[in-house]
Amino acid sequence: MTGFLSVSQAAKFLCRSERWIRGNISWLPRFRINGQILFREDELLKAMERFREPVQAVDLDALMRRAGIRPGRRESEVVSKAEGRCG
Repeated sequence: MTGFLSVSQAAKFLCRSERWIRGNISWLPRFRINGQILFREDELLKAMERFREPVQAVDLDALMRRAGIRPGRRESEVVSKAEGRCG
C-alpha cells in the first residue's frame, strides 16, 4: 500500500467516475478527516469483490467447431485456412 487516495484518485484506481464514487460512498470503506474523504487501495479492492462474476466453464471443442475449426489442428493450418477465406 502506498498511502491514501482522494476521491479523484480512487475513481481513477477503480476506473470509475468521481460521481460513481460519491454515489456509492455508503458501502465503500473510507476515512473522513476534516471533511476530506480518503480511501486505501487494499480496502477498495476488497469492497469491489461484491461485483466479481463467477468463471463459467467453456467447451472449447464445441466453440472451435462452431467457428469452423476442427479441434486438434495446428495453428499454422488454422491461419492458412483463415487467410484463404479473406483473400
